[in-house]
Amino acid sequence: MIFLLVSVAVAGQADWDALDAGEWEAVTTSKSDVAGDIVVSLRYIGGTACLRGEVAVDVSPDTLFAVVTDIPAAPKFSSETLLESKNLGAEGTYEYYQHLDVPNWTMASDRYWVLRGEDKSEGAVRIFRWDRFDWKTAYPKLAAEIEAEHASAVEPQINWGDWTFTPTETGSRIVYRLCNDPGGSLPQWLQKAAATKTMPNSIADIVREAKRRM
Repeated sequence: MIFLLVSVAVAGQADWDALDAGEWEAVTTSKSDVAGDIVVSLRYIGGTACLRGEVAVDVSPDTLFAVVTDIPAAPKFSSETLLESKNLGAEGTYEYYQHLDVPNWTMASDRYWVLRGEDKSEGAVRIFRWDRFDWKTAYPKLAAEIEAEHASAVEPQINWGDWTFTPTETGSRIVYRLCNDPGGSLPQWLQKAAATKTMPNSIADIVREAKRRM
């Protein structure tokens, strides 16, 4: 899904084996009233910064999975300003479009992404994975609309990751991993600052909405 950091990259650029291997460097611990202490870690894969957020919460994996795959509802519970968030494919599939309103103070353009998600759950462990695909061929009308209505918006050319919700005695262990190059003219310091802030915010948003639905 979502949530954010979000020259034309091709589908299949994700390297899941590399994401599962190697060491992560803890960069910050974010305290959340709703989710607890969220540990954010960093590593690089092929020159791309990948972040991992991890926390244990008292919510079931099924409830958390239902929230992250509820694409149309995302603007209602996200702490980021999503101007659009909609499913594109048939019911039961996860091809979706989201448009992020980037604050003016950053002097950066809005960001948008069109992604294909997959349910990669294994038994009681619920997993949602996403990556880019050749969406302009699949959805030419959407491509024309974005060009006409949001010509200055930037599509990140690297955007893949996953949510994993593993059951525990009291709820779930959440691991959220995101590999993303936001593109455009954002300086590196701003990219890192934004990433280490938005990742725990995204986790807290999901947990808050999941608890509301319980």
